[in-house]
Amino acid sequence: MLGKRLERREKIYFYLFFILLILGLLSCNYYYHPLSGYAQDNLPWLSYEQALTKSRVEDIPTLLYFYADNCGWCRKMEQETFTSKEIQELLGKDFALARINGNSNSMVVVDGKKITERQLSSVVYQVRGYPTIWFLAGDNQKIANLPGYIPSQEFLPILLYIRDGFYKEYTFLEYTKLQNK
Repeated sequence: MLGKRLERREKIYFYLFFILLILGLLSCNYYYHPLSGYAQDNLPWLSYEQALTKSRVEDIPTLLYFYADNCGWCRKMEQETFTSKEIQELLGKDFALARINGNSNSMVVVDGKKITERQLSSVVYQVRGYPTIWFLAGDNQKIANLPGYIPSQEFLPILLYIRDGFYKEYTFLEYTKLQNK
């Protein structure tokens, strides 16, 4: 009798542990997934193809944001930089935006060929770490990449430099010296 009680209690503990483990894993997935609502950036993110089309049609630069689900610096960028009101206004109005998951097998079309977002990240844009931002001109030519986390106060002048086309005539250092005169 006592043996059956212990066996029953062990089963209950096992099931409780299992349920808590599942709930813990689900909550981690919610925390790590950038589209989960954890960081509400309210930016008009488009697919890769849509962003390139918008950029070409409206003759505005494209910002490609490469991230990974398990990237702490990506979450920090989404929570702090992309939620800045000034950044949101500038990006939403003057850039075509695409968010690309460097670990995803979702398909995108590049030059008429289907490849994964992972391949787009590692092969086409040669992203070696996350987050990484690539800027493209209105004709979809690569301007520059920006690897790593960027605080909003440092990101804003970079966006203005790209948006206003100063990259065509000046290095960023020359641009910042002009702005400080």
